[in-house]
Amino acid sequence: MIQGFTQTDITAYLQTEDNRINTAVASSNIRHLFKFTNDVNGNVVYAYAKTETIYDRYTYFLFDYATSPDMFAGQIKLNPAGYWKYEVYEVSWVAAPSLVSGRAPETELAVLTPAASTRGVVQGLVTKGKMYIDEKSGTEEVSYIQSAKSVQTLTIKYGGAGYTSAPTLTIVGDNITQATATATVAGGVVNAVTITNAGNGYTENPTVTVSGGGATLDASITASIEETNYIYYGQ
Repeated sequence: MIQGFTQTDITAYLQTEDNRINTAVASSNIRHLFKFTNDVNGNVVYAYAKTETIYDRYTYFLFDYATSPDMFAGQIKLNPAGYWKYEVYEVSWVAAPSLVSGRAPETELAVLTPAASTRGVVQGLVTKGKMYIDEKSGTEEVSYIQSAKSVQTLTIKYGGAGYTSAPTLTIVGDNITQATATATVAGGVVNAVTITNAGNGYTENPTVTVSGGGATLDASITASIEETNYIYYGQ
């Protein structure tokens, strides 16, 4: 099990080579995409490691803590503290790995098109497990979830493929005022979504429909009205 602390860097040694999927390329053409899922609130964080060193039977990973994370730079912010699940997906390139948007898959379901030697391909799951993130001294917190009655977050579960323009997002649910949002596209996938009006009167999470944009595979986006509040204590 991986262990770490909030607001600190995290290192891990995981068995990956025994489960290697693409053996046609050198280990230098392999990187691993991490999917972290919090047990309490379901928060999902994707990231490639800042440092990844593949040995005969295992791989060393280093992630930096950052207040404004960058998944391609190995920067993560795992909040709240507690138990998280991790899934590690093998990604391979024909050319040298390029950890930038449009060349490195951002989720385990992403398919970058058109296929190219400079674009990574998700080969599949190679390991998974549990991790525990403890409170850094002086940053302890108690969290509680409440319904905000308005849309608080939009999460890209899958960016789709083949987009030639930004699709239209429609947020459907029980509400007084309907929420609205926009999307942006890069490399044929939806890479960002922005809430333009959070709406009000929601009693449960609404559904987000994605239409237009010329996609060959539609993106999948979820909405949440849950708001996490924290009570901090410590030094």
